[in-house]
Amino acid sequence: MLRAGRGAVAALRRAAGSRGAGGQGGGQGPGLEPSLLRFLVCPLSKRPLRYDESANELVNEELGIAYPVIDGIPNMIPETARRTQKQAEAVKEQK
Repeated sequence: MLRAGRGAVAALRRAAGSRGAGGQGGGQGPGLEPSLLRFLVCPLSKRPLRYDESANELVNEELGIAYPVIDGIPNMIPETARRTQKQAEAVKEQK
């Protein structure tokens, strides 16, 4: 388990090191380090997430939510997740 933790930390450091000279990313910044997907799960369902490179988000298809990736770092606080189109359609069908 310790080895997996070190791998995740190393991947985060590489992602953070790819920022500009001032330490600030431009716009949404770099995308997610692909090796991190092995370690990341949805904090609500504990299921694996899919990385949507075009939107720079981690998507939970089951719940219909997406977490933003900012400067290469996933923001997986449930309150910051947005509903995906699938989630919005499911809500409309229930009404």
